[in-house]
Parts: sequence; structure tokens; C-alpha cells
Amino acid sequence: MVYAKSPRQICHIVNSLNDTAQNDLVFANIRQFPQPHYEHTLVVLNKSKVQPMKLPRQVSCLELTLKGSFYRRLRECNTALSALKPHVCQTYGDNTFPVQWLAHRLGIPVKLHIDTKSAHCDGAIGRTIRRWKYRLLSHSADFVITPEDEGLVWLKEKVGLESGKAHLIRTGIDNRQHCPPLREVDPNITNHFVGTVPIPTQRFVVGVPVSGVSKSTVLAFFDEYMAARKLSPSFACDCLLLILGNSPHLRTYRVMLDSLNVTEECVRFYSHLTDNHRFFSHIDAIVSFSDDNQTPVALLQAMSMGLPVITNRSESNESNGVHPLRWQVPNTDPLMQHQLLTLFLDDHLRLRLGQASRAYVMKRHNLHEHRIRYRALYELAQHEPALHEEEALATRISPSQLNR
Repeated sequence: MVYAKSPRQICHIVNSLNDTAQNDLVFANIRQFPQPHYEHTLVVLNKSKVQPMKLPRQVSCLELTLKGSFYRRLRECNTALSALKPHVCQTYGDNTFPVQWLAHRLGIPVKLHIDTKSAHCDGAIGRTIRRWKYRLLSHSADFVITPEDEGLVWLKEKVGLESGKAHLIRTGIDNRQHCPPLREVDPNITNHFVGTVPIPTQRFVVGVPVSGVSKSTVLAFFDEYMAARKLSPSFACDCLLLILGNSPHLRTYRVMLDSLNVTEECVRFYSHLTDNHRFFSHIDAIVSFSDDNQTPVALLQAMSMGLPVITNRSESNESNGVHPLRWQVPNTDPLMQHQLLTLFLDDHLRLRLGQASRAYVMKRHNLHEHRIRYRALYELAQHEPALHEEEALATRISPSQLNR
């Protein structure tokens, strides 16, 4: 007689559902492990201020609404975990990390913490507290996972986690959402809208995400943009910068652009956006300020939408025509002004680079690849035989393999 193996229970613990980016990460992880092999429970520690949202199919949700002393809240979390008895405990964000200590005491087989940087830790005191929290509690978790390159550097260099405990696993890109089919262009539509900001359909629109980017870096890009305007009057008329992000320096950027006589016809600001898909759908190229060795998840989403990428390259780095982030301009000059002008003047190159970006992401950063990496960690932590054939492959793949 063949006995059916019970599904593996995964408990996802978040502080609240107010963080849209965190919710996307949680739901993406849930969708990667569907029934009948897995069952999911979403535990929310504090009642969310947002409207009730639609959860992925067949996901249970437990909202604790913790109140009172630290001991009382800890006891309530302990009661919830004891009742759920999951095979896998996954916590997201700094506020949920102490729950891993409870999971460790309760003997939960697999304990994974997904590191997401909190906005309230930007100050020196906040960064110090966060670093020591990770140092004291990291023994409770089997692995600490980060979806971003800079998070992995922080865990290894600032926190001091050993390389075997800290892993980089980017969010798998859902091709159904971020790789939409081509649509027929309607010449009667003159404007699209990102939020309330009108985006002309006949302009060359460059998206410039500035959240978390230093002021000097953005101002240096504006210098490159102004140099491109001087080299090409048509570029100055037909290029529109769409600046996105909750940067504290937005006022400085506005003042500088006003002083350079750059009007609203050429640059528009949108401070906060919850739907990156809409933003990516209405731009022609995107600027990335990331380090050469980093590929943020948001940039991968933009590439999967078929967008060419303008990067801040150093002269010492050689361009690689094969890699979609290292395409060459005609004079092989690394400056952004030449990348802007090249994409503006050559729409066929723009299309080819966009196709290469999409193909690169769907080959190296699809849901299947990242599902295998998570399963590899489950097996390493639990030391059990794989559930089915796909998991058998996981043990031969390094979970921290970096796909650039």
C-alpha cells in the first residue's frame, strides 16, 4: 500500500500588511509552493491600517493584533506557533525576527528569516540596534535570506553572519504579470497616466527611480541629462524624465531643474507608486543607479517588461554586448548622456535591448529557478529526502548562486 505524504506546512509571519513591497514578496513565495504538496498560513502580528486585500488562493490567515507587555505579546506568538506546528517558519522584516527564537525553542524543523530593510532604521541608532538584533538572534534561524545584493553584503560584513547562513534569493519574476503580450497602439490616445501624472504617448519617456539613491548620484545624472540636451535639440524637446520615489531630496531636485530651465514638459515627479507594473508600462527606458555587481528586484521587473537599461558605468569596466546591462554605444563611451542619446535616436536598438532584457530575466530569474533555491534550503535545514523529483535537483544547486 502506498501512503500519501501529508503536505508541508509553511507559516509566513509578517508584522503587518501595510508594506506593499513586502506583501509582494510574501505572496510571490506563497505562489511558488502550491497545493497539494504545501499548505500556507499567513500570520499577521498587528492589525493593518489598509483595506482587506485579496490573498492567494487556499491560504489561511491569522491576525493576532498583539497588545500589552513584551512578555504578553511573546506568549501570544508562542501560543499561535504551538497551535500551528508548521514544518517551515518564514519571518519577514526586522520586527518578526524575534519569533524565530520561539520557533527554535519549539523545535520547528526549518526556520528561515527573510531580511527586508525597514525605513525606520535609517538613523545611526536604528542601524546599530538592527545590527545587534541580528547578531543576537541569528543563532535561532537556520538561514537568513535577502532578495537584494546590498542586503547580503550587510549581513556578511556588518552583522558578521557566516557565508553558509546568509543567502541571496531574489524574488522570482512572474511572467504572467511582468511580461504582458504586445498590444495594438491606438493613435487616438495622446496620454497615459501614472497615478495622476499624464505621460504623453509620443514622447521618449525615461524612468528615473530615486528612492534610496544618494543626492550626489542623482545630481550627477542630471548633469548627464543636461549634456545630452545640449548635444541634441530634438532630444531636449522630445525626451521626458519621469522621476519616481520617496526621496527626501525631491525638493532639491526640483529647484535644480528649475534653475536649469527644465520645464514640466520635460520632467515630471511622482513621489509614491504602489503599482510598478503601470510605471514600467508607460516608459521607454529605465535608469539604474545600482552598483555594477547589484541587480535589484525592481530592476529585474523592469527588464522583464522589455525595457532597456541605462547604467552608471565606470570607464574601467568593459562593456559586454551579450549582457543586457552592458550594451555598447557606438563610440563605446560609458557616460549616461551617450546612452540616453543612443536609445532616443535608435528605436530598433531600443526594441532589441528590451527583448534581450526580457529573455535574460525569464531565463535566469523565473519562478522555477527561485523555487528550486528555496527548496534547496528546506532540504539543507531539515536533512530529509526530497518530496518529489524537482526537489532532488535542488541539493545539487547552490542556493546563493548569484545570477547577474
